[in-house]
Amino acid sequence: MFKLKTSLARWIVLWVISCALPFSAQSAPSTVTYCVNPSWVPYEMVRNGAHVGISSEYLTVIGDIAGIKFELIETDSWQQSLEFVQTGKCMVLPMITQSSVHQTFLSFTSPYFATPNVLVSDSYDVMYHGIDGLNHQLVAVDKNSHLAEYLARYYPDIRLQLMNSEAEAVRELARGNVDVMAGALLSVNSEMNRMNLHDMAITGYVEPVHLLRMGVNKAHADLVPVLNAAIENIPETTSVAIYKRWNNVKSHTQQDFRLGILVVFCGGIVLATLIWRKNLLRKCSREMRLKQEEMENLQTVLLEKNRMLEFLSSHDSATNLYNRNFMLHRAEDEVSRFNRFHTAASLILFDFTSQSVRQMNSRPAINEDGVKELAKICLSCVREVDIAGRWSSEQIIVLCPQTPISASKILADRLKEAVETHHREDIRALPFSIGLAALQEGETFADWYERASQALYLARRQHGGKVMIAET
Repeated sequence: MFKLKTSLARWIVLWVISCALPFSAQSAPSTVTYCVNPSWVPYEMVRNGAHVGISSEYLTVIGDIAGIKFELIETDSWQQSLEFVQTGKCMVLPMITQSSVHQTFLSFTSPYFATPNVLVSDSYDVMYHGIDGLNHQLVAVDKNSHLAEYLARYYPDIRLQLMNSEAEAVRELARGNVDVMAGALLSVNSEMNRMNLHDMAITGYVEPVHLLRMGVNKAHADLVPVLNAAIENIPETTSVAIYKRWNNVKSHTQQDFRLGILVVFCGGIVLATLIWRKNLLRKCSREMRLKQEEMENLQTVLLEKNRMLEFLSSHDSATNLYNRNFMLHRAEDEVSRFNRFHTAASLILFDFTSQSVRQMNSRPAINEDGVKELAKICLSCVREVDIAGRWSSEQIIVLCPQTPISASKILADRLKEAVETHHREDIRALPFSIGLAALQEGETFADWYERASQALYLARRQHGGKVMIAET
């Protein structure tokens, strides 16, 4: 009876939380694929084809709240998981630290789990006050971790030994090949306990704290607000219970009464001085980090503005096709390339004006919505190497570099078929003509365009819907 009441209460809580989620969370995809680090104990791992660890339990909770079914895509390594999410083979990485490298292909949720980084050595007698306490020690660190990127960026003078994993770093410390190793608290302790290394100890903490969050492929960035809404509604008791289940930190102490007496009688002032220095350094480091983040944000905004200005200066605002000025420059470049290397080039003129004055007077001019639709059709037909632009209010020009006239004819026929079979009746009924011309020896762009226009005129004379090639 108690179990029934508990299950009913849990169902009611989940139902109330799901009702409180915004509309975007309730409209999330029912199945989301994800990849994990298969050997990052205890944060996440794959055992006998099943995902277990801290991230696994959080995915279960988030999936229940958001109404999402998470489907595991198995990988052999963390590097392969990064490749899979970058290429779209999986949509989400459930536990990752945000970094400038990962931001190029991932969008990040809010953090849902925090864990400190620690320094580990084989001596109980030395305590390091962060990275600043290291002098000439050789530090082993996992090369795939955010900590390695952070140390290389902000502490270039530190001697680093890059390892393939935290487990390898622990083994190198046990063999005496390095002086100190740095890594995430829970995973380092898990490896020490698994290897039964009781003669090692945590001798310091390292900034920054690991703020673990979910990374989403930018193609599925609409998942981020859905996941954030679920993360915000994770009960604190659930987070505490997950941490307790996976906390593997054990305490190993060695008492030295002589050292304690020395600390009591002689170390008070030294300790106070060190604490003051550490707080001062931490404050300065925090301010520098905030300034750095502010500068990076401003640089990102400036870069985005520059990209926007560059886009607006070269594109037609209505159709997002390249504008006339940009097409003139690219056409002149293509003529120059033809004169140097004699590579084939073709020009396609797609005209959607009336064929006669009588038709023009009996038919309203095409509106901007129709022009936008024609631009979409054109972009769907051309290849990646082709350059499409809006030449005039009722004419689109397509520049086909390194393309013979026969291949351009195939492209023009494809464009013609796309217009004639379009789902909109007003597009299908639109009179259009297409003229093609191959660039010839000694021609300028004006000559080239004139021959394409003549072919377009011949196509118009045949009452539209025709593709004509200019005579050589």
